[in-house]
Amino acid sequence: MGAIMADGDIIWTQRKRNWCRTPFTFTVYTLTSDELVVQSGLLSQTFDTTKLFRIVDFTITRSLLQRVFGLSTIVVEARDQSSGGRIVLKNIIDGFAVRKLLQRAVDEARSVNRVGTREFMGAGDGYDAGSVDGDFDGDGIPDYR
Repeated sequence: MGAIMADGDIIWTQRKRNWCRTPFTFTVYTLTSDELVVQSGLLSQTFDTTKLFRIVDFTITRSLLQRVFGLSTIVVEARDQSSGGRIVLKNIIDGFAVRKLLQRAVDEARSVNRVGTREFMGAGDGYDAGSVDGDFDGDGIPDYR
């Protein structure tokens, strides 16, 4: 159900849980090799997709009730206009393992798309003005070759 609008191979999918771990919600999170998709709604559906190379940071939060039931909320910071820069994956089972999975997928997507984290810093234009030698991704090789 969550992979209807997703591009790439599915790595992970999970339905949002309610406070006692039961999946009686209409939100599905899907991670593919290319993007993170949040599908929500029953009659009127919304599909919010974020390309993985645009993801910058993850934060895990856990309320006392979430800790009791083994749930976590993962807040994903991204350079993505459609999500407003923040995607919230609420009430995820085994949040720390999911965060590691997300991080590996993001690192792989950045590698495939030749995007480095420096491209998200500074002026936001994808150009690191501080790099005089043309090595914008920091790998020691000038990128203009």
